[in-house]
Amino acid sequence: MMDAWTRFLLGATFVAVVGYVGLVYGGCALDRDCHFRNCGRSLCGVVTEPARHR
Repeated sequence: MMDAWTRFLLGATFVAVVGYVGLVYGGCALDRDCHFRNCGRSLCGVVTEPARHR
């Protein structure tokens, strides 16, 4: 069984990762000039450029 410190660290890591992904990709969803960048078959980031350049 895990002790309390290990559970706390796993929970803090989970909150940090979900918060980061939500901030980056959620913020991009609200911006017209932001779109997702693909690297082959996977999603690898976001790019901000005016819509006329796409």
